[in-house]
Parts: sequence; structure tokens; C-alpha cells
Amino acid sequence: MCGFAGFFPSVNKEKDNFFLQSMLKRIKYRGPDKTSTFRNSKIALGHHRLSIIDLKGGNQPTVDKNTKDCLVFNGEIYGYKKSAKQLKDKGIQLRDSSDTEVLLKLLINFGIEKTLKKIDGMFSFVYFNSKENAIYLARDRTGEKPLYYAQFKNYLIFGSEIKTITDFPLFKKTLNYSSIADYLHLDYISLDKTLFSEIQRVLPGQYIKFHNKQITSKIYWNFNQKIKSSFSEDITISYLENLIEESVKQRLIADVPVGLFLSGGIDSSIIAYYAKKYSSKIKSFTIKMDNKSYDESEYASIVSKHLEIKNHTLLLQEKDLLESLSHIENKIDEPISDPSIIPTYLVCKLAKRYVKVALSGDGADELFSGYSPFKHIFIMKILSCFPKFTGEFLYKIFSSITYKDEYMSFLFLLKHISKGIGHQTNQQIFRWMSSFTKNDIDKIFLSSFKDKFLEGEDIISFLGNDKVNKKTSTHDQITQIFFENYLPNDILTKVDRASMYNSLEVRAPFLEKNIMEFSSTIKSKIKIKRNTKNILRKICKKKLPEIIVKRKKHGFAIPLSKMLRTSLKEKVSDTLTSNKTRILEFVDKKEIKNMLNSHFKGQDNRKMIWSLYMLEKSINNNFNS
Repeated sequence: MCGFAGFFPSVNKEKDNFFLQSMLKRIKYRGPDKTSTFRNSKIALGHHRLSIIDLKGGNQPTVDKNTKDCLVFNGEIYGYKKSAKQLKDKGIQLRDSSDTEVLLKLLINFGIEKTLKKIDGMFSFVYFNSKENAIYLARDRTGEKPLYYAQFKNYLIFGSEIKTITDFPLFKKTLNYSSIADYLHLDYISLDKTLFSEIQRVLPGQYIKFHNKQITSKIYWNFNQKIKSSFSEDITISYLENLIEESVKQRLIADVPVGLFLSGGIDSSIIAYYAKKYSSKIKSFTIKMDNKSYDESEYASIVSKHLEIKNHTLLLQEKDLLESLSHIENKIDEPISDPSIIPTYLVCKLAKRYVKVALSGDGADELFSGYSPFKHIFIMKILSCFPKFTGEFLYKIFSSITYKDEYMSFLFLLKHISKGIGHQTNQQIFRWMSSFTKNDIDKIFLSSFKDKFLEGEDIISFLGNDKVNKKTSTHDQITQIFFENYLPNDILTKVDRASMYNSLEVRAPFLEKNIMEFSSTIKSKIKIKRNTKNILRKICKKKLPEIIVKRKKHGFAIPLSKMLRTSLKEKVSDTLTSNKTRILEFVDKKEIKNMLNSHFKGQDNRKMIWSLYMLEKSINNNFNS
């Protein structure tokens, strides 16, 4: 796992080194083991390394002495030893036993298209083909590893985080208000957009080519749910079980200690089962909360004892949450309104004391219908028949009621479900998750901003109307939006940042290529029955205690509503109402104060407040380098 930055073409030795140092200085945490740069008359590259495979070899940027091709790479290629053998069988020499060397030789000998189809892993890389005088930027199939780029004058600038580009000397940045509008609806920025008009992200499953000052792009992989398998449930379970086992086995390969995150839910528990099978001394890591409605540690303890895994548990106190927030908010450069980044950061910090790599259960909910609304699509279809003003009226009532800050309380659920009433079925859950309704936006945001960026079709409508395959079932349309938007732009971005801020590599076995492609063929009636994730529960039936197999999904959350009234009250209020607050360019300061005051008096405005707070912090971190 690493971080990199660079630009093409190069300028001269003195300027190239200065530019690279500027771009790399704020992402050292991504690779504290070694920092290296390379430049020639064509390209300039910089790299921070977190050594996981072949600790002596695999240094980057890597350059082939014969072709003069160059590579910087972030992530891991799983099963790379098989590819190494194929290369050697063809008489191709490898300088070391790293996956970096294998990737470079694959690119040189097979080209970008064949290489991307061949490899499995979590990765982002930049490959310079010297003969073509062209540069390729590519990202893994689900977006586990980030990659951003900008065309600045005649240059292509790129890096692992947005701030590598905004820190490029002379680079002029302007806020992308369309992206901010999307963020208000989704709690993250989607598609290829970023916080800045000049900067784009490489999409999951995409590569771009920069040649003769022109950018072209191609999607090399997508999540195709059109073709459904005729396998019985028993055969499906058996086949998927083998795929998961092999994926976990591959992701345990490292030249450093490997552990796993354990919540006691289905996803992490099945990973723990197979990890224990192939690594008898593996350790697990769990967060324990004071508030019982948020705490999952009891279930993690049950699983660790059943599997005889040494489980390390950290009791979270409020001071831990506050301290972690300070670290996160000083580094975050892309707004993510997901407060679970705080406990995720803390479990990564705990794991880093003992290991350098951790396995996680990310992706299972999106692939195997793990979210509760998948069970209630029929009810959602009924709710779509009501007029929208019904939902708006109910939302207004529920918003005015005070209630306890407990995990997924009944009133909290009613309030957010009301936001979807009258909307298309495939959009409702994403409106439930959103921080702002249209009426909230009308009240809080200045007319100059609303009239230009918030009129017409919003991002959720766009995703539900234009970015799904309408020939598939409603279940599959919802799955597609989750997989292509929420997973890469919220879940995986959150995990990447929380882990990298602690210099920890996190691997997700469920996001293996064969598992994802097989999942797309499984009929919804096998994925969902009385419970979510029916197929994973069946796999776990003889492997884990019954209480774990039957357990409902529980998110990774913190008592944010209460904290905003107590320990975070002054900090958040000062940040959002200061004369230096950047978002006041498009947000009404008076309405922010009203929102804060009503929350302090007992109403629940946590999502709106937190969304604005993280937006302000991420904007500041890009302007105050």
C-alpha cells in the first residue's frame, strides 16, 4: 500500500524535484517506509512506500532499463505469483519477487487492456509507455484504491489524493458547486467529479490515456447483472463458499503480520473463519462502545472464542473519538459525511499496534443484499404511489420531535423513511440516507447557489433514471446504485483514508473479481428470503454460533447526535459560524445558527450539521496547505 504523485511531461531537474516534494509532502502517512522519486526528460514521478510484499525489492518508481517504461503503483495484485511464473515461462526475466515488478512486465509485454483483464487486486497505477510517449492511469474494479488527475495547461497532473494536485505549485483551483450539490444529496461526491472543477477521479474499472495532450478513457470492467445463473441454492452456496475461501487465502499472503477486523456480524465473522483456517495465530480487532445500542463487542467476543482467535478490544471513550476526529479533519481533502470514519480510524489505529495488514468484510452488503430495505421492496413500491407532499409533511413533523440518541431508533427511522415517499422505488433508500431534503436545501442555501446548481434533476434522480439498467429488476437496480456509487465513494473511500492515516493496509476478500462476477448472476430470491444475506447465512450455518448466523445487520456508528450537543458543541458551532467559514459563500449563516440551536434543544439535525462540518473541513484542507 502506498501513495504517489507525478506529472507529465517533466520540466527540468530543479523544478521537477521541487514540484514532486510539494505534491508528496502531505501524504507521507500512505507510505512511511520509503520515499523515492524519478524523473527524466519525459516524466516526473514520486512515491511513498508501505512495504508489504518483498520488503527488499519492489521499490518505486520502477523503470525498465530496456524500454524506459515507468510505473508507480498503489495496492496489491493477488495471485501475482501465477503471473510471475507465466512471464518466466516465456523467458521474461524479473528483477525481484514483488507484485510491482510483475505488473510492470505484464504491461510492457501484454499492454494495458490484456493486463487489466488478467490481474485481480486492489490497485491504482500510473504507467508511462516510453515508445508511445503516452501515460496510462488505471484503477481497480471497485475503487478500493483512489486516483485523481487534472489537465493543467499542457500537463497531466495525478496523485493518490486530491491534495497532491492542489499542492502542485501554480495550480489554480476552483470549487465545483455542482459536486457540492451532489454531496448534499448523497453525503459523498459521485461519478468522476471531485470538489474542484479542474480535478477528476479515475472511475472504478476504468483507465485513461493521455497522449498528444488529449485524454481518452475506457471502462474495462463493470458490474453486469443481466445474465442470471440457473444454479440451485445448494450449488450456489457450495460454489460461493469455495470462492470466498480462496479469496481469503490469497489475501493472507504478505511478508508482514496480517490480522482482521471483527464486529461479530456475518461479513467479518465468515472472513475470520477462513482466516483462522489458514493462519492459526491470526489476531482480530474490535471496538467496544459505552452506549449499548451502538456496541457490537459482545458478538465479536462470541465469534473470537468460538474460533479461538486472539481478539484485541478497545473500549472507546469520548476523548478517543474527539482525538481521532482532530487527526481526520486535519487530513481529509474529500468530503465524506459518514461519521463511522471515526471508529474506523480507531480500529485501524488499534490494529496497527500489532499488524501491518488487516482483512475486512467490506462489499458483502452490496454484493449479497445486506441492507434491510432489500427485504421491503414491495413496501417501497407502495410508498412510491403516494404524493410527495405526504412524505414532506411527515418529515416536517418527525423533524420537530425530540428523541433519544440511540442506534436506529424508531423515530429516527420514520423520519428518514418519510424522505423517500412519493419517489421512485429504486431511489428511496438513497433519499433516506441523504442529509438534506429539497426543502432543507431551499431553506439553508443562498438563492445564488440554489438557482444555478440545485434546480432540475438532482443526483439521486439522475442515478436512478440514467445510470441503471432499467431492464433489470428493482432489486438489481438498487444493487447497482449501491455498488457503483455508495461502495466506492463512501465505504471504500472512508476505509482507505482511515487506514492510510494509520499506515495500515486493509484488504477486502469479498471484492475479489470472481466473487463479484458470480454474485451478479445470483437471483435475488436466493440472496434475500426472510433475512438479508440469505446465502452468506447459509454458508455460516455450520461454521458459526446460531446467534451470529441469525443476527441482524448493525452499522458501525457513534452517538453523534449527543456529542453535537455536548463535547462537539463548541467546536462545530465555531467552525460553521465563523467569519472565516468558507461554506458561507453559499450557505445562509442565520439558518445554520437556527439548525444548531434547534439541535441543541433536542431536535435531531445531526446529519445536516455533520455534512456541513465535513464539507467545511475538506475545503479548508485544500486551500490551507
